[in-house]
Amino acid sequence: MFLPFFCYNIVMKKIVIFVCNGNIHRSVIAAQCFIDVLKKNKLSSRFIVDSYGLQGTQGTAPPKHKRLSDYPKEWEAANPTLQKLNIDISNHKFQKITANIIKKAGIVIAMDNKVYSGKKNSLTKQFPNQTKKIHAFSELTSHNKYIKDPVKSSDKKLHKKIIKSIYSTLNKNYKIILTWIK
Repeated sequence: MFLPFFCYNIVMKKIVIFVCNGNIHRSVIAAQCFIDVLKKNKLSSRFIVDSYGLQGTQGTAPPKHKRLSDYPKEWEAANPTLQKLNIDISNHKFQKITANIIKKAGIVIAMDNKVYSGKKNSLTKQFPNQTKKIHAFSELTSHNKYIKDPVKSSDKKLHKKIIKSIYSTLNKNYKIILTWIK
């Protein structure tokens, strides 16, 4: 049976997923940055990129709000850097990670070690049969540093540092992700 061309094109795309705790800040920014990197390198037609959070899984509560702009202090701290780097996350709404999403993904990137394996609902604990496709973002950074969670922080310098770290790491090391997904 032959698929129509538009279906074939969708089936062939590799799925890249970024995951943080709340899917409000880090994973959302990483996904948007990676989309931009793929566009700049004329690779966007080969990939689907999205972000998810651990909150709301395994009996944990979902985030209080669905997007970063609903947290005034954090939004005020992060937005200037987001605007400067032309990163638009204004339409993003929280999504929790599921087994179905993990199964379909070509690669899953945890924004810190707690999300990777440290929390009771971490990716490797929830999805032990999918660990070959789960990587820590710290594998891309110098000195294997994880991306700190700025939850409840109104510190503009902290948000700027985190956002710029995500942005520069993905710009410099996107080819590593491409090798992971093959």
